[in-house]
Amino acid sequence: MDNLIFDRLKTDVENALNNPSSAEFLKGSYNYADLNRVETWCEYIQNLLNDYGKNIELSIKTNWNLKDYPTRTQIDRIRSNIDYLKDIFQELKTEAIEYVNTLDYKRANILEKIIYDVHEYIKEMTRTLELQYNFGATLIRKKYITLKGE
Repeated sequence: MDNLIFDRLKTDVENALNNPSSAEFLKGSYNYADLNRVETWCEYIQNLLNDYGKNIELSIKTNWNLKDYPTRTQIDRIRSNIDYLKDIFQELKTEAIEYVNTLDYKRANILEKIIYDVHEYIKEMTRTLELQYNFGATLIRKKYITLKGE
């Protein structure tokens, strides 16, 4: 999967505006590729959480193309998906998502940073659980635990 982008700067936006016909990656632009990346990450996290027994269903579209023009409703759907994922992990301290008529580079950064933080949190939880399980399994396999009979 493509890396999340949450470090866009005003200069990145200006660079994209000054080079509209550029074929190279322009970090300051926001188009169908960005929408597909964000939605693919939401789908990935949804599937990951469902694999761990959390039954969630997000409304996801991962087939954005060059001709698609996202509406406010579609952007709010994406915002809502990310808000939902964020709310599952209330311990996470993230910036608030603003439901407004625009999606500027700062708001796009916030959305992708929240997805990143949620994913990192899940990875850390998984690492902690696996460490505890593996430690216990190792103790049992190595016969370090003796059970007393009655």
